[in-house]
Amino acid sequence: MKRSWYFLALGVLVASVLFRQLLLLIVGLLLLLILLLIDVWGTFCLVNLRYQRAFSQQRASFGEEIVLTQVLENAKLLPLPWVEVSDRVPLALVFRGLGPHLIPDGGRAIIESLFSPRWYERIARSYRLRCLARGVHTFGPTVLRSGDLFGFVSRRQELDNREQILVYPPLVSLTRLGLPARHPFGERPAPQRLLEDPARVYGIRDYCQGDELRRVHWKASARAMRLQSKVYEASTTYTLALFLDMPPALSLLDLGVSRELQELAICAAASVADWGLQAGYAVGLYCNGMLAGLEGGSALPETLPVELPRDHQEPRSGIIRLPPASGARQRQRILEALARAESHYGKPIEAVLQAEHTHLPFGATVILVTSTISEALLSVLQRLQRSGHPVSLLYIGQAPVTKVPGVLVQHIGGEGTWRAILASFERGQDPADSP
Repeated sequence: MKRSWYFLALGVLVASVLFRQLLLLIVGLLLLLILLLIDVWGTFCLVNLRYQRAFSQQRASFGEEIVLTQVLENAKLLPLPWVEVSDRVPLALVFRGLGPHLIPDGGRAIIESLFSPRWYERIARSYRLRCLARGVHTFGPTVLRSGDLFGFVSRRQELDNREQILVYPPLVSLTRLGLPARHPFGERPAPQRLLEDPARVYGIRDYCQGDELRRVHWKASARAMRLQSKVYEASTTYTLALFLDMPPALSLLDLGVSRELQELAICAAASVADWGLQAGYAVGLYCNGMLAGLEGGSALPETLPVELPRDHQEPRSGIIRLPPASGARQRQRILEALARAESHYGKPIEAVLQAEHTHLPFGATVILVTSTISEALLSVLQRLQRSGHPVSLLYIGQAPVTKVPGVLVQHIGGEGTWRAILASFERGQDPADSP
């Protein structure tokens, strides 16, 4: 408080003594008491005032409901008449029952909560939110405001307590994407056929006429002074190599690709990967995007249970790369990568296909999910098909494309398809069971 108020209170007290007025004495004492209380609250209101945000889980499936809990603790003897908590939250997530209290703030929102904690009191308040937006969602920072009972003095404190939750992309049945339920990517080879896996070399032998150049072991050939060929282990594991095309963000409108089409492409890629892993395939993911939260953003907390492998992304080339593997851990890696995937200025998808096809196991099925098709891309796909890789192109757009010789082209749908999938999740239905 300003010193002039104290001088006023002292003046009233002095006047009450000089004029022997009991009423002035009472007024002066009350004014002095109020000023002291205001100063005490103004000085100590934010001391030992603790705020914590907690989530029921920090990874969530699309459409799942999670609980956000705000905990305010007044760890001191002084009770607080009011504490205002302004917590920044993602606007994309749906908070249930919070319409009037959710204040938009650009691309984010603010939850304003009012508390009145007594001495050494801990107050918890919970909100339910539905995860209807894929990606990394950041909460915080939080602003605390408090002051005296009369509203003369208020103090402000900003907490740098940013936290993130990860929402996986939606998973739907392949029939919902317009793909056949049986053999959606062509006939699968007979299970008796053994395929050689170029990623698993267990020996060398003398070069035989007809061996491909990529089979030649050049270091061993130099040591033996004659050509040597690699010997691969036989494998009955079938492989899906899933390529996702994410054009640069600034060129999306020029290419006629909306945000809804991009989300549908990610949904399709996630659903195909989930189907392949459940069907016993080894599934790999390659994308010309970047990972939000790892580059150009805050990383998720290290305490979260599953992390991507160290070679998941080349920082220079901007390629998201998950080599083919099977099992629940690979499923979580793929879903996490697709949850974080964002557009940026990376390589065109045809360059990614060209660079990666030499590392794919022989006979691996190549699936490309894209919203843009060029002559260069079709040329690369046809070369892959001629080299022994079955190729499927899943087209995301408003109209199906023409047939491409040697390549299985399937139309997934457009913006209407994505809106229908989103509406199913909003209604709480399982799109995997929807017709």
